[in-house]
Amino acid sequence: MFLVIALVEISSTRLVITEWVPFLYFTQTTGLAGVILGLALGYSYFSRKTVVRLSIGYTLILLPFQLLNAMERTDWVWTDIATLFTRLFTSLGQFIKGQPVYDQLFFTSLVTLGYWAIGLCAGYWLTRHKDFINTILPAGLAMLIIQAFDPVEPNRIWGLAVYIFVALLLLGRMYFLVNHFFWTKTNFLLTTESTNDLERGALVVAALTVFIAWSMPGWITNIKPAAKAWHSFSTPILERLSDAVIALDSPYGTTNKSGDFYASELSLGQQAATGDNPVFYVEVKQTDFTPVRNYWKGRDYDLYINGHWTNVSNSSADFSPQTDDISLEYPDARNEMEFTFTNNFQTESLLYAPAETVWVSRESSFQSTPISAGIKDITAWFAVPSLSSGNKYTVRALIADPSIEELRATGTEYPGWVKEKYLQVPENIAPQLRDLAIQITAPYDTVYDKTQAITIYLRQTIQYDKAITSTPPENKDPVLWVLFDYKKGFCMYYASAETLMLRSIGIPARMAVGFAEGTFDEIQERYVVTYDNAHAWPEVYFPGIGWVEFEPTGNQAPISRPETKNNAPSEAPNPALAENLPFPLATLQPEQPLLPDGASVSSKINSESLYGKYLIYLLAIFALVFSLFMIRRYTPGERLPVYLAGRYARSGNIPPPWLDRWLRWTKLSPIERTFQAINLSLFWLGCPQPVHVTSHERAKALIERLPSAKDQTLKLLDAYQITMYTPRTGNVTSARRSAIIILLKTGQHRIKETLQFLDYRYNQLR
Repeated sequence: MFLVIALVEISSTRLVITEWVPFLYFTQTTGLAGVILGLALGYSYFSRKTVVRLSIGYTLILLPFQLLNAMERTDWVWTDIATLFTRLFTSLGQFIKGQPVYDQLFFTSLVTLGYWAIGLCAGYWLTRHKDFINTILPAGLAMLIIQAFDPVEPNRIWGLAVYIFVALLLLGRMYFLVNHFFWTKTNFLLTTESTNDLERGALVVAALTVFIAWSMPGWITNIKPAAKAWHSFSTPILERLSDAVIALDSPYGTTNKSGDFYASELSLGQQAATGDNPVFYVEVKQTDFTPVRNYWKGRDYDLYINGHWTNVSNSSADFSPQTDDISLEYPDARNEMEFTFTNNFQTESLLYAPAETVWVSRESSFQSTPISAGIKDITAWFAVPSLSSGNKYTVRALIADPSIEELRATGTEYPGWVKEKYLQVPENIAPQLRDLAIQITAPYDTVYDKTQAITIYLRQTIQYDKAITSTPPENKDPVLWVLFDYKKGFCMYYASAETLMLRSIGIPARMAVGFAEGTFDEIQERYVVTYDNAHAWPEVYFPGIGWVEFEPTGNQAPISRPETKNNAPSEAPNPALAENLPFPLATLQPEQPLLPDGASVSSKINSESLYGKYLIYLLAIFALVFSLFMIRRYTPGERLPVYLAGRYARSGNIPPPWLDRWLRWTKLSPIERTFQAINLSLFWLGCPQPVHVTSHERAKALIERLPSAKDQTLKLLDAYQITMYTPRTGNVTSARRSAIIILLKTGQHRIKETLQFLDYRYNQLR
């Protein structure tokens, strides 16, 4: 019992330390209460129906009172409960309709209910059925999902190791108790010393199993051919699994197959990314040139529609570090630098680098807009295959270093590709943005001064806030709402507002996302970039220079550019900015330490051996052929249950029900097995048939409940009756095809019924 409680608490604690939302500790208390109740119900003599009713009753009583602790309380408990259920049903309706749910209580209630059910089932299955798999599996699956959603901190994976260790101890304890009963029954002599030896043995075996499982990948990596084969084998599997859990790993995207932090579509959202977990580290190769500000860019966006950024069209191309190099606009106006990034995401394909990157040390691909023959404007880089935690890559980038004098002298002769892509503003918001932008920039003549005026205006009028606690009115654009009404927001709203305001007066601009510079670690001689550094900023196009970053976000220090090429950066880009900012400039201007002399990066380029690549293919083919041969030769699916039943019989135990069902299944003919699709469908549809009901009556019942499967049901019934009641054998292939269609239609019918019921309940509650 204590081991099961420990398993549920380990799993819930893994969720609590993510700190995704407040009050996650509810999962620990409800999980513990659920295990205790499940143990009691399992030991009781209540029937299954009574157990279900009691569980529902306790759920409706305990969980609401637990969740009330996450709300502001009034003097009337029933009023608080009504408010709680109103919030939850409103969020549930949004969730069913595919709308974003911003109430954090909804997520808290879901995980609290989940761990209550996990604890309840674990305790019940342990005491009522002594079923090891059903006892440990729910909490284990929950822990795996949490680990997949929260992969940034590598040390947290050890929680899974502890869970497996305790689960193995539970398995050993249950096995010992089952055998102890048999030994006592057969008068087998069992001393205290023997019992202690068995328990110590179970402890040692569990520890060794976990140690070997955690150490094997490390041993493999010491053998280079085996390491390459292991990487080729494991990487596609991890990437495939990550597709199912990209939601939390990609907080700023909705259409993202790879699990990247920023997806191909960006929603402005309600909250900025927070947390001090590192996402990557950056080492800078020392040169004579130091940028005024480092930005680690991931993507650019050009199209804005109703709170969402995306790209109209970008061509994609592969990049090989051995043979390729990128040609950009105005290379002579830029300074070349080299950076090495160490990834700390569990999986990430989007590469972060300064603008403009011209070379990457990994096999990769990039999205770009063609400018002219051989010259491209790159909007995103991607690693192929994706990066894992600890992977490194080196980039060479051409960094722009314009002075204010140079920016003022550029003019407005924009290329056609720039005007075509980077002047779009939705018609429904363009007039308001244009009027405000003209009002702000009226005293100024140059593009730089107009841009700087809008930057200063946003820093002065919009208060920085990591979370937007209200929602925009319906049919109100979120950028307009923040700019004119709410007056608070985070980086994405600042950058979006400046980009769209500049576009509205004919200045090409785009939205860039990635991470701010981070904190420089003088001991490790590298930048540490965390979730808190997730950032968005506008880039403005200047003819003869290219894209230039501006910083309108209130919590970031203003960018200090030199007046002329030979001058040092000023304390502030504009005297008015220093005088009129709502915060003291000292609080906004953090120290930016220079990199120490001798900082270097590794430019090692990963090369994949053909031996390792083809070895895994040969091993996979051999394993597949061998498995097929063994299955056909020894039919383990039929032999295994017979063997297990024999083992139970020899030990004097009664085979469990699932083994009896497996034995009966192996003795059925192919047509009899196929006919079970009708029985299974009837069970799913809520009308299982008694044992004495004939095959014809079962088919008739299914047709009445599921008319759309009438033809397939009759075909399957005909094949079954021919086989069972005549010397002939029915068409097995046709019967199997009919069975599959019946099961599919049954599943569709059940899903449709469930959705209709939820929609009905939602409309009732409204």
